[in-house]
Amino acid sequence: MMRFSKWVIAVAASVLLVGVASAANTLSTGTIKSVNTDKGEFVLTDTAGKDATFKLGDNAVINRGGKEGPGDLRANDLVSICHAKGDLKSTVHYVLVKEGDAKEWKLVHGTFKNYNADRNEFINTEMGGKDKTYSMGSATVRLNMNDSRIEDIKIGDDTLVIVKPIGDKMSLSALMVSRK
Repeated sequence: MMRFSKWVIAVAASVLLVGVASAANTLSTGTIKSVNTDKGEFVLTDTAGKDATFKLGDNAVINRGGKEGPGDLRANDLVSICHAKGDLKSTVHYVLVKEGDAKEWKLVHGTFKNYNADRNEFINTEMGGKDKTYSMGSATVRLNMNDSRIEDIKIGDDTLVIVKPIGDKMSLSALMVSRK
């Protein structure tokens, strides 16, 4: 009986760890194949031609051409999305519709590493562990989707960054930080 209870505890711990790991934010890019507004869902065809169904989160933000809001999605929209993977469907938190001036913009997910006030630059450790330095310029900074300042951001905070090409470099447009 003692072995069985240890086994049950081990399985429960494994399930909890898998659940936490599956909730991590992930980025995907592709073309919207279809939208079901009644269910708040859409089908995305990724760059490999594979379809996946995504659910818009309750507070999902849609950035269309640099304008954020609850907005709508349309079939054939080219998008980058930030989502939490689920067992059956992923929940989308942020959608960047790549059209007009935003056609070449990119979403980058990572963690906040440092800020150099003298140079007005921040360092983001991107997924895969590579550090990338971005000039802050006039970029917006948000903490939990509320306007904030770079000084309020802490090392290790989860980041979602929008960058856009200016010449041969990528310039920061927005720094969004999620903190629980």
